[in-house]
Amino acid sequence: MRRRTILLGLGAATGTGAALGTGAFSTASADRQVNVSVADDANSFLSLIPGEENGQFTDDSGDALVIDISGDDGLGVGVDTEYTFDDIVEVTNNSQDPTFVWTTIGSAAFNDDQLTLYTNNPETPLSDANAVELGAGESVSVGLYLDTTGIESDEYAPTLTIEAADDDPNGEDPDEEPAPPTETIPSVQLDSVSSLLDANQEPLTDESIIPIQAEPPAVNSDEDGNDDAVSYPDDVDIPVVAVDGSVVGVTGPFVATDTNFFEFGNEEFLLNLYDQLLGGTGTVLHDESHGQFYTVAPNDGDDFQAFGEYAETNSYVYEVTNNIEADLSGADAVVITSPSNGFTESELTTLSGFVDGGGIVFLHDQSDFNNFDATDNLNEIATELDVDFRFNDDQVLDDQNNTGAPFVPTTANFNTEAFPELFVDRDGLGVELDLSETYEVDVTDVADGDTVDIVFENGTVDTVRIVGIDTPETGDTTERLQEYEGIDDGPALKSEGDDATNYAVNELASETVTLSFDEGEGLRGNFGRLLGFLELSDGSVYNEQVIEAGEARVYDSGLSQHDAYWELEQDARANGEGIWEIADQAATDERRDDPVDELFFPEPVAVSGPEEPVASEDGEPLVAVDPDANVAAVGGPLIEESFEAGEGGPGIGAYGVFPFLTNVIDYVSDATGPVIVDGGHGQFAADFAVSAEDAAYYLRYLEGQAPGDEAFIDLEGVVDLASDPGPDLLAADGTPAARALILSTPTQALSSAEVTAVADFAAAGGAVILLGSAADTDALGNFDPVVSELGTDVELTDTAVTDAQNNLDGAETVPTTTNFDTAGFSELFTPFTADDPSAGGSLDLVTVNEDTEGDDLAEPQENVVFENSGDSALDLTGYTVSDATSKQYQFDGLTLQPGAQVTLYSGTGDDTETERYWGRTGSAIWNNSGDTVNVVDDTGTTVIDESYE
Repeated sequence: MRRRTILLGLGAATGTGAALGTGAFSTASADRQVNVSVADDANSFLSLIPGEENGQFTDDSGDALVIDISGDDGLGVGVDTEYTFDDIVEVTNNSQDPTFVWTTIGSAAFNDDQLTLYTNNPETPLSDANAVELGAGESVSVGLYLDTTGIESDEYAPTLTIEAADDDPNGEDPDEEPAPPTETIPSVQLDSVSSLLDANQEPLTDESIIPIQAEPPAVNSDEDGNDDAVSYPDDVDIPVVAVDGSVVGVTGPFVATDTNFFEFGNEEFLLNLYDQLLGGTGTVLHDESHGQFYTVAPNDGDDFQAFGEYAETNSYVYEVTNNIEADLSGADAVVITSPSNGFTESELTTLSGFVDGGGIVFLHDQSDFNNFDATDNLNEIATELDVDFRFNDDQVLDDQNNTGAPFVPTTANFNTEAFPELFVDRDGLGVELDLSETYEVDVTDVADGDTVDIVFENGTVDTVRIVGIDTPETGDTTERLQEYEGIDDGPALKSEGDDATNYAVNELASETVTLSFDEGEGLRGNFGRLLGFLELSDGSVYNEQVIEAGEARVYDSGLSQHDAYWELEQDARANGEGIWEIADQAATDERRDDPVDELFFPEPVAVSGPEEPVASEDGEPLVAVDPDANVAAVGGPLIEESFEAGEGGPGIGAYGVFPFLTNVIDYVSDATGPVIVDGGHGQFAADFAVSAEDAAYYLRYLEGQAPGDEAFIDLEGVVDLASDPGPDLLAADGTPAARALILSTPTQALSSAEVTAVADFAAAGGAVILLGSAADTDALGNFDPVVSELGTDVELTDTAVTDAQNNLDGAETVPTTTNFDTAGFSELFTPFTADDPSAGGSLDLVTVNEDTEGDDLAEPQENVVFENSGDSALDLTGYTVSDATSKQYQFDGLTLQPGAQVTLYSGTGDDTETERYWGRTGSAIWNNSGDTVNVVDDTGTTVIDESYE
């Protein structure tokens, strides 16, 4: 940066300082002066002349321009007084190139804010932060401000220096790399956001205006099905915030009150942006005059109340406007969130004039999931303001970086090089919580039986996922029936969910409760929600009460209270309380009990033992059994449900892992009773291990089996293997109370008492199944004391087994194999229960009614009809129906009896056993000109693929 300097000195022309007297200011005397001169190296391009308004106080007849600020009695200006001289000097750039001009002060007596030059406002000094750029031949009028408050009468010789340079002193040196902030905000949360486009409605790639992008794995999708979204290529990061001059585009609400401000830095980023654009103070209007969903006043968390208060504590005024045209003249910025009603031409013109006059505009969009149609209205504003970005009518999804759901992505993909000041860490919102402390909170809203909104004493709003329990989903949310033992009736379970919500409202609504936490679970879970216990004013704990009432099931995590809660659930189930009134485990249909033709192993390790019935295609042993010790070792957690098609996985119905594992249990033990899954040693939190919560599909498989005198096989979770309460390993007489204990890779060591309990169980005849994993070979060491105490010859090695040719969905770390020792272990590869040749359900497409009168989504609605043409009941849970595009519907809790039909309507309505509703409100599904009906079962197998003309 080249610098040139102009010196302006008080009293420099006469060789004396500026005298401060006691009399009022007058212009009659010239005894005390301000001398303004141009430094030699600046003479060629800058000139100073008297200003038009107060130029009479100057004299430019000599070599230097002189300003007279003495009193008529020669005693100088008065003390404890402020003086302003507008337009006293005019500065002109006589060069052919633009230049920046600003001033500094040098004085032992005067502070920086007591003696300044200014341009428009005496309160805004012409400092480096407010440097003025002068084009070739341009001029600027400069005033003088003097504040003598606290200055004693005397003579002083302070100096003002006008500096000039080719580059903005408050900008970046093009020859230097900008340094990122030393401490940045954490990641930000993007709840239901869209993406940004450029002004031509193409992917936005101009990083000079993009501070934040989604993480690289994120994708964008046309969720409303209107085919009006622009897709982003896989190799382009998706922008979610843009700053073009004084206009900001944010693709979601970003600072809604239900944002997890403690964990994420959304509010800090936005306030940093306010400070950069507004200078640390100003009036910000929040528009509520165009049908906006996001208000300033409390709106169940869908509001900007918390951020508005945060801005106000940081020197801003944040208030509502219901009349843009009338109120903008008194504001410095305006916030516009997804307007469902468009702006008039007059309002657009007012906004444009507001920006031209230095006003700041913040535009907040949101995803197209519910087809709010606000995107076009925002883009009209962006077009009027002539900015280089537009909003996309889409939704950003990220399967890897989120707070529990792909539509709530998180990102730390920050452009700190171009925007370092926007990511500086600062004091933000949220309450810093301690796991060991309790907090008095008010319940402000009850979402359902296991989720409430609360407010802390300081006004911070948060959401509590009531820990250790799970109540049925309500409304349109899909429920996983597999989690609820013995329940196959989806609509009935929905009704139970409504009852659970009513129970929670009666117990918790508007109550002051004591919030506490479980150290084993941590503070927060999915979606960033707090995981808490709620103690009522009478000392009772809601978490326990709702289980006792039968309105909730126990959530099989590592909760310290899990086993005690499990016993409460057993009592409720035995008495048919609440949701358990509709449970019948013995009535669960047999499913997936087919011959074992192929197996898959998630991230397995090689095993060894006296008998090795299964190996990889390359020969590494993957299963070892020791029937003498009642122990088996399996290389990977093959019942982990994330591979299920219904959970977004590739589908594993073709792999006989369920009958195989059950046959292994039967091979090493003759015990009967439930299968118990350990979840108390970090398994629930580890992706490579399984608790009972991770094996819901295997639970439903076991319920469909009826070996010997047993009506079904139960599956239960346990946290503490050595103590009551909880599922028992041994009965009072010392015989096994369970058929098997499944122990997957423990990230936390078992206690010595637990190791003994496992060994005693095996010695009594119970099966112990060890599931390994190569994902954490250090954790495999926690098996060693157990294996030693069991006295078994099986071993889980730390050698990872992979296969680039034979694997699941192209993942070499998930090998598949047919390398079975069927000669020596034929019983391991058959169905666990012998097949009934007369049994079987089969789904057929009866008809497609695609062309109805009027609107296809109104009455009569378009629909498709299916029939079970088989000989036995057919459970459609997890079956998905789709057309030739990406539109998809999933059946939930519906069993068709032989010969029964179900009609799937495309629009909205109330589900019954014979009628189901897709829930479409935008575009219809079945094209009148022809389409394809595709049905995939819960194993990922296509059962219907029929086209029509």
